[in-house]
Amino acid sequence: LAPRPDAEQEAVPKDVILVLDRSGSMEGEKFQQARQALGYILKQLNPEDRFNVIAFSTGLESYASQLRPASEASEAAAWVDQLGAQGSTDINRALLEAAAIVEAERPTYLIFLTDGLPTEGVVDSQQILDNLEDSAPDSLRLFVFGVGYDVDTFLLDSLAQAHHGASTYVAPGEQLDEVLSAFYARV
Repeated sequence: LAPRPDAEQEAVPKDVILVLDRSGSMEGEKFQQARQALGYILKQLNPEDRFNVIAFSTGLESYASQLRPASEASEAAAWVDQLGAQGSTDINRALLEAAAIVEAERPTYLIFLTDGLPTEGVVDSQQILDNLEDSAPDSLRLFVFGVGYDVDTFLLDSLAQAHHGASTYVAPGEQLDEVLSAFYARV
């Protein structure tokens, strides 16, 4: 779908927080596809949008300490391209870090890509749900992309439902970048 010429004038400025699982289980094709998909989304930002990228495994790395203007999208894409996959999966910490930079007065889309179960930090699904519920403003919409067969679908579906979003699952062999780019074109 090609954007309409007047689409930029009509677009509501939004914040997009991209959270990428870079744990060791993402190594290979899954991680390459995820990086390509994030690059696509960064290219689609409207001029008034803001964004940040958080990569997580055992620890966290953020592109920036706060939301950045869409004009920095190419620098962020280059930063994402340099990431590698290693470590465990600390979903709780990644979600709380993302929620901490949300500004309640702006619509915010949190796009969360993971292939696994929480294996580091808080690993209890209900506790993760409760922690995010306590810290996320109502302006946050959470969209989850689970990759592979080992995802905690209860946790991911519950996160998306509690935060006005949706969850999508990509089986091995499916093209994550195509699924994610089609999703983002709809949003």
